[in-house]
Amino acid sequence: MEKPFEYRKPPLSHQELENIARTDPKRAKRIIINRKSALRAKEKKKLYTCELEQRFQKLKSQAAQASLQFNLLQMEQKSLINENSMLKDRTKLTKQMIELQESRKDVIRKEIKFYQHFVPTQMCGTVGGNMVNNLIPVWVNNSSMAATQGLTLLRPVGQLSNQTRLPRPQPLGQ
Repeated sequence: MEKPFEYRKPPLSHQELENIARTDPKRAKRIIINRKSALRAKEKKKLYTCELEQRFQKLKSQAAQASLQFNLLQMEQKSLINENSMLKDRTKLTKQMIELQESRKDVIRKEIKFYQHFVPTQMCGTVGGNMVNNLIPVWVNNSSMAATQGLTLLRPVGQLSNQTRLPRPQPLGQ
């Protein structure tokens, strides 16, 4: 009959081992070799267990660091998404402002063309170093219209000969 796995024989005492060594030296030698082997296996198992525990602690530490880094990256992602949204809104607003300025430029260009045809007075000047004749209303001073048109006046507006003075245009609300 086999003994259950949980049951183990108590180890032989030192005196019993000496008695066996006298009667059966081969068996005593085998018992001693088995004991040494069992001690080596226990030490090896203990060392392996310690290595596994150290490795586990190292991996646990790395996992905690990775989790922390992941959380930081998530927060950074959220802030970048918010910043991107703000920049998109800013870009949209800037585009709208540019469109508004372009429409204002168009209105101003139309007014200039209107006044160029409306005012029969010509004034000589230079644009980019070339002599040109530009139609400029008499009521415009040297620094406003001429400066915005890039026009360098040869004579001040007040010194034009044969000019017809027109009244200043009134704003639409008055």
